[in-house]
Amino acid sequence: MLARMVGLRSNGELAQARIELDQAYSLLLGSQGDLLRQVDSATAARLLGSRERIATFAQLLNEEAALEEDKHRRAHLTRRAAELQFEAERLDSTNPKHSN
Repeated sequence: MLARMVGLRSNGELAQARIELDQAYSLLLGSQGDLLRQVDSATAARLLGSRERIATFAQLLNEEAALEEDKHRRAHLTRRAAELQFEAERLDSTNPKHSN
């Protein structure tokens, strides 16, 4: 799904890429979507539970940032993605059973 979003964005199909992004968020976050997007990154990581889900959330935020026209919002999304990626890596280092 992520590769499809990138392809759509690269082809200038921004509206369709946004639809794909929204669907991906729904699949990953489910009913907790609004909550996970509002809490701090450490809390979001704990709620997501697995390194894979945290890293996927970070990738989706990076893709949302790439679609964002407002530079301040884009910077916020990019920073949030980096924080979540850090949390995913920290989970790997503190709990080897979650490592890939």
